[in-house]
Amino acid sequence: METNFYLKKLIIQNFATFKNQSIHFQPGFNAIVGETGSGKSLVLDALQLILGGRADKKVVRKDTDYSLIEASFKCTDSEVQSYLENEGYPIEGKELIIKRVIYKNGTTKTYINHLSSTVAFLAAFAKRYIDLVGQFENQKLLSEVYQLHLLDHYGKLTDNVEQFQSKLHEFKALQIKLSQLEQSKANREQRLDYLNYQLQEIEKLNPDSQEEEDLLMKKNLLINVEKNRKISFQLKEIFDGGEGNPGLLSQMKSFNNILNKNKEHFSQYTENASEIEDMLHLLITQIDKQFDNEMDPQVLEGVVDRLDIYQKTKKKFGGTVESILHTQMEFLKERDHLQLLDFNLEEIKNNSELFKSALSELAKDLHKKRLANAVKLSKELTQRVQSLKMSGATIKLILEELTEFNEFGLTRANFFAETNPGEGLFKVKDIASGGELSRILLAVRQILSSYDSISIFLFDEIDTGIGGETAICIGKALAQVALNGQVIAITHLPQIAQFADVLILIQKDIQGKDESSRTESKVKEIMGKMVQKEVRQMSQLA
Repeated sequence: METNFYLKKLIIQNFATFKNQSIHFQPGFNAIVGETGSGKSLVLDALQLILGGRADKKVVRKDTDYSLIEASFKCTDSEVQSYLENEGYPIEGKELIIKRVIYKNGTTKTYINHLSSTVAFLAAFAKRYIDLVGQFENQKLLSEVYQLHLLDHYGKLTDNVEQFQSKLHEFKALQIKLSQLEQSKANREQRLDYLNYQLQEIEKLNPDSQEEEDLLMKKNLLINVEKNRKISFQLKEIFDGGEGNPGLLSQMKSFNNILNKNKEHFSQYTENASEIEDMLHLLITQIDKQFDNEMDPQVLEGVVDRLDIYQKTKKKFGGTVESILHTQMEFLKERDHLQLLDFNLEEIKNNSELFKSALSELAKDLHKKRLANAVKLSKELTQRVQSLKMSGATIKLILEELTEFNEFGLTRANFFAETNPGEGLFKVKDIASGGELSRILLAVRQILSSYDSISIFLFDEIDTGIGGETAICIGKALAQVALNGQVIAITHLPQIAQFADVLILIQKDIQGKDESSRTESKVKEIMGKMVQKEVRQMSQLA
């Protein structure tokens, strides 16, 4: 099987006993071997840092300022590429590079594809695609959620889970809407009073853009009329006279009387003077007529008041007649919605109950299928761990049906184990023996490695307290897991190492003498036919 995501190279600089070493890994089974104290576990420590593990300044090699760990991964896996690209760390050239720098003052820097990253994100990424077996506190297989996830993959129930989660998403959206409607109902009467008051104010005005324009024109006209009235009054006063002053008409009559009494002297002017008097009468009549036809001053007051209402209403509802009309339409819609609220609320409540009932049925059906698959998986796991020389051991996946469903349905899962017959079942995470736990987890990996998103498997403490046939069984199991991904395991047993595709030999070199001596760990990569030769040497030394 082609491996789309695996560790190619690990650079270790100034890291405890490592001065500057490069380790090349291959797809398949990579066994890290070497004498006790050579630095084998330091390689796993370095890998843990690459997986987002906590850094300790004590690892910085003496007389250096920092430690550097850099890992290069081949990555043609589209899921891994998409995940990193979506998070802002695009892969170029089908290679993923992760780097950690630990300074002697305890500060650290983290980089993914040469971009600064957080340790938290690095840990989340590693947890998703890389499996480290042997570190109790970080082992995600001990998570109840992950155990359930594995069971669903084993039973090919992922489609059922997705169907349930899709319905659950709709149900939650409905619940949010229901909550909003109930809140709206609680405030409905107060809101309706407000809406009705505002609508009455708008309806009272009955706004119209054309009316506003007409009112402005009338206002300007009426302002001119008032001015004309004053002029007319002044003219009439000149014509009619007042306050003891003879008017123009009175003087004109006196003028004509004098002319008529003295015709013998002014006969040639009497006719013209009479015409002038007639013209003055006509002129004052016309002015009076125009005065009588103009609007009453009260009309101006009404126009100004109406325009004032327009201005106040516009200021309140957006500044224009159009905005008043738009607000009116929105208020009417909201009022209709609130008035229909009881009906909508009841309808959504009914739909919510139907959704909940459907979800419950899906969750119960899913739980029933999980129960059947849990029995099969438990049986298969028991057979696997017994084949790893845990005779008499029993593995049981116990499911609990919840009273309220969560995002995974109604099921809670827990791996239980009985490593000694008659001693009872205990949760896997509570088992004290690191070697036993490693074998149980190895058995799980054997069965489920082809189902999961994990591509790289790191095994530590895999050979604790074992030997002989048990070691051979574990070696075979690791080789089987390596068929579906890359396996990197520390071992001191030739029975396990013989199944490796690559041996990474860690050797300790002591330079200098006495107080000036320094220990340095060095790496030698062994592949092909040389693997079995090295295994034979390990057997002789064992």
